[in-house]
Amino acid sequence: MIDDRGPVVYQALLIHRLIELRRGNGLTQEKVARSLEWSHAKLMRYEGGTQVLPKADLDALLDLYRVLGTAQGRKLQEIGRKARDKPWWHPHRHALSVEERHYVGLEMGVARIRQCASALVPGLLRTRDYAHALCSMTAPDGEVDRLVDVLMGRQGVMLTRNPVPEQVYVLDEAVLRRVVGGREKPGVMVRQLHHLVERSAAVELRIIPEEAGLHSGVLGGFTLFDFDEGLPPVLHTEHRGRVVASKKEEDVRAYDAAFDQLVAEYALDASRSLALIEHHARRLQSRGGASPGTDGEEAGTHANGGEAPEDGADEQRTPWRPLPRGTGPPLS
Repeated sequence: MIDDRGPVVYQALLIHRLIELRRGNGLTQEKVARSLEWSHAKLMRYEGGTQVLPKADLDALLDLYRVLGTAQGRKLQEIGRKARDKPWWHPHRHALSVEERHYVGLEMGVARIRQCASALVPGLLRTRDYAHALCSMTAPDGEVDRLVDVLMGRQGVMLTRNPVPEQVYVLDEAVLRRVVGGREKPGVMVRQLHHLVERSAAVELRIIPEEAGLHSGVLGGFTLFDFDEGLPPVLHTEHRGRVVASKKEEDVRAYDAAFDQLVAEYALDASRSLALIEHHARRLQSRGGASPGTDGEEAGTHANGGEAPEDGADEQRTPWRPLPRGTGPPLS
């Protein structure tokens, strides 16, 4: 059993067990609410996971389900206590949307992560500089460092989990080519590519090469969270910076099959994927990117990998404007 899975997953586990108990006792939500003199809406909030169960209400349910005082009941009380704990990211909660808090909370207790990324490096694999460049697109200046700190905290939690969750990432080659950091900080992408090489020792990285053509991943990134102890998997899809969760079996099955197809039919194997990442790191360095640990630019070259623009063309480029919050890069 994983002991450090976090309050969001403990809450999900508690709800899962309580619903099993209610159904095992042949009770409907209406009967439970009537027996405890609760409103039906109150029980729905508890079973829907939108409200954490206070100890008194949990005990009332355990008593009704005839497990209060038993070993099973004591175990559920302990799970309930952990579900009421504050998560590590609680001090930063105001910088995250409700959807983001739920995502981070589930991630903390996941047993396996399978993620497809077609535009950006996945959050758990980003360097601080890469993450800072992305957060700067949408967040006010005062929140950028806080959001980056949350991401670094997520990575730290993942590295200290026991056991460490299995992680499989499928990246489109476009992710490797997109020079996040731009001309001003060419070293950002070089360091990010080298970081991917380092992380490949602990996670499975598979790259879909450009010549593979169109595939389901180009329609949008997605993440599948798998859990232990009977909890159902959760699918997260991305659209314009928002992460939408779904537990619907048909949705999970469809994306599960899509992920397996990407790995089996489109992605390079692990060793060839690693070689392709290293190739892009060398290419970027040789064409103007800084070496790892530095930010600089060779004369006559441009940070995006091409020749430096002539006649002030680059200086005439209109600076991009920060996007409205909620439309930028997703935290996943």
